[in-house]
Amino acid sequence: MLTQIVKEGRKFTFRNLTTGTTVDEQVLLGRTQLYVADYLMSSTFQHFVSLFEDFFFDLLRYWLSAYPASLSKKQVEFGAVLKAPDKAALILSVVDKELNDLKYERVADWFAYLDRLARLGCPTGGEIENLAEIKASRDILVHNKGIANATYVSKAGSRARYREGDRLEVPEHYHRDSWETIQKVVRDVSDAAIKKA
Repeated sequence: MLTQIVKEGRKFTFRNLTTGTTVDEQVLLGRTQLYVADYLMSSTFQHFVSLFEDFFFDLLRYWLSAYPASLSKKQVEFGAVLKAPDKAALILSVVDKELNDLKYERVADWFAYLDRLARLGCPTGGEIENLAEIKASRDILVHNKGIANATYVSKAGSRARYREGDRLEVPEHYHRDSWETIQKVVRDVSDAAIKKA
């Protein structure tokens, strides 16, 4: 809308009452383009990676709660047994501990774990590699101010887009491709899990 107003030749200024600075329509237009290209892309990218993580670990939580036999060798502190109101609560406590430990592993380890549990046959190795780079990018944006480091390079593996010290960017094509990868993996894993359950 702002772009259209400026194209129509309209002129205006805004004055910040606190700082006294004034900006015109051209400055404001430049700032909005920067906002969309940088902040909005980065923010939505981080959000849909977080949604993917929520989906993945919720799926594992439901699966392990429904089929807890794979956790039968896990040890539980007796205090946790005494505090649990029932067997279901105790199982959920063990499941949550297991998943909390898994969250700090690599994305490939997440899917290897899921494969051992459910043998879903998806996603592909290439999709897992793409997700690993996507997750590594998100982690760098959140935890390292967007500067690639050795952890990013290691976690992103062969799909690393940056070297250590580079500023990570989320260009429009990467943003779109990442979202499409996440959508496809969620759809494929969901469909396969429903067929197995």
